[in-house]
Amino acid sequence: MIDIDICCCTYNSSKWFEKFFDAITNVNYDKKKLHLYFTDNASTDETLATLESHKVKTGNLFGNFKILQTGYNAGFGVASNLSAQAGSGDVVLFYNVDTAIDPDAFTILSNEVESSPETVGAFELRQLPYEHPKYYNPVTLETSWASGAALALKREVFEKTGGFDERIFMYCEDVDLSWRIRLAGYSIKYLPHATTQHFIPDVTEMKPTQIAGQLAGEKILRLKYADDKELAKWKELRRSWQPLLDKNEFAATLADKLLADVDKHRKDYRKFYNENVKNSGVQFNFESGYEFIRLGESFAVSKFNKPISITFIVKSDGNTDKLFATLTSMANQTKKDFSVIVIGSAKALDFRQKLDIHYFAPVGNENILSTVNRALEKIDSQYITFINEGNLLFADFVEQMSVLAYHNPDSKILCCSAAAKDENTKPTNMSAKDITRIKFYAERNLPSEALMFHSSLYDQYGGFDVSLNDLAITELIMRYAQECEIASTEKTLVIAHSRIQPDNLFHLLEKAEKYTVVFSAKEIISLTMLSQKENYKQDFLLLQDTATQIENSKAYRIAAPFIQALSGLSTFFARIANWFGPAKLQSQTDDYGSVQRFVIDAQDAPFLNKLTKLFNLIKN
Repeated sequence: MIDIDICCCTYNSSKWFEKFFDAITNVNYDKKKLHLYFTDNASTDETLATLESHKVKTGNLFGNFKILQTGYNAGFGVASNLSAQAGSGDVVLFYNVDTAIDPDAFTILSNEVESSPETVGAFELRQLPYEHPKYYNPVTLETSWASGAALALKREVFEKTGGFDERIFMYCEDVDLSWRIRLAGYSIKYLPHATTQHFIPDVTEMKPTQIAGQLAGEKILRLKYADDKELAKWKELRRSWQPLLDKNEFAATLADKLLADVDKHRKDYRKFYNENVKNSGVQFNFESGYEFIRLGESFAVSKFNKPISITFIVKSDGNTDKLFATLTSMANQTKKDFSVIVIGSAKALDFRQKLDIHYFAPVGNENILSTVNRALEKIDSQYITFINEGNLLFADFVEQMSVLAYHNPDSKILCCSAAAKDENTKPTNMSAKDITRIKFYAERNLPSEALMFHSSLYDQYGGFDVSLNDLAITELIMRYAQECEIASTEKTLVIAHSRIQPDNLFHLLEKAEKYTVVFSAKEIISLTMLSQKENYKQDFLLLQDTATQIENSKAYRIAAPFIQALSGLSTFFARIANWFGPAKLQSQTDDYGSVQRFVIDAQDAPFLNKLTKLFNLIKN
């Protein structure tokens, strides 16, 4: 059992302490091994008094309980580092106070630290109810960066990296630290079983400090880790965030201050890039979220203990590495109410210590689908999922599909979103949001791994058509979905590889002639209307993007003063203004016609047109 320094930054945080201390005093861990360090950034509420009260109340329960002060609002990084420097434990846990740790989280963390290779330098606890949607490897549980709300570092890694970059006031400091951990040769491991409740307010709009802090943090990340081409893209990001700054004077003022501070250290940041990043071979992702983002970001997760039995049937072609990857992703599940049947490889039995696993061997000249059908006869679980070796489940697949099953008892097909990924491509989300029966038939692009079938469907419709080979699963789904209700969750719970186009499509179509699927007029109309609405939305987004590009162009910025000066005068001068170009759009307008007219008028304006062509000619 290791010593853990729990390092917290506080700023007007008194309202969170009751839940925080109630949870941490009831953990299943030796409290003498837990050391609490709070650094306060000049709170103006009862934070310090409340902390002192809890210090007295807990007495000698914890190994240490220290309250530090910066004397000013120094930011998250400065305060967190001060807390870490005050301790000497085996692990530094940067941890938010608006949280409640689960009873077994420290035990799980301690076991992981002691059993993981030396090359694993940091660990991220899972946050509930809103799990961070960024990608992690379902097999190794490795992630490219960890949230600072629950980030644990080995003490040696903290000493080596220096902790948070204190020039980052707030936001992006955890990404920066994570990337420096990786540059130092360590990996970061996600711990889906070690959970903490994080009481994030349910708001859709960004806070002013978040707007300003994120914008400045984004620029620092690019200055420290990006080549010149990627760095130049920050200007596009800055322009896209202008409407947010226009709506909030405080955010705009703070952003100007923070960005001015960033520019003061520009040379230092670029020096860091040239000396540590440029030839390191470590790759960094600057897209939104700094990593591939799973769907279901706003999906609230809750602990679920109802018994739902599931059987996974895994088809193996004998590729042991791919099979073991699939089975490892199953062994990493947060909920264990399932069994596994593997067809095609007895090597699966190596997982007997980790999974309730069974092997079905082909008999005689039996093909693999015939063996699957024989296995289906033996299943006594409530639900069945078919998986091809090499495809993976995120750690919460069983947990979240069980929740879906429990709340939708009349639905015999359950779906989740999936990520399609080939070896050399980035993942692509395939959404299961709002799936209806008719959409399921018309747009069925989800892999079989993203579907869970009630076992009664086998009793009613039988198993696989063994003559169809690769298309057998498609035909099975088509047959099962004739009448039953379908329920779905938007959360991405599966990674599946793209499949080779099968060559027996005509045989499938012959079988399809035998099935009759009845849809109501309402279902058909809703599909058409939803489709039209989605197309409209896509068109509007493209129009808005085009309008933004026009307004941000050099040519329009030159024309804009003439347009503004002339458009408010008489009709005659308004026509001259139109020769220069259309008047600037209102920020974030949602009127399709206004945006469309702006784009058309801009494309027809002689002055704007000629100036644009001239700049393009100079550029080329």
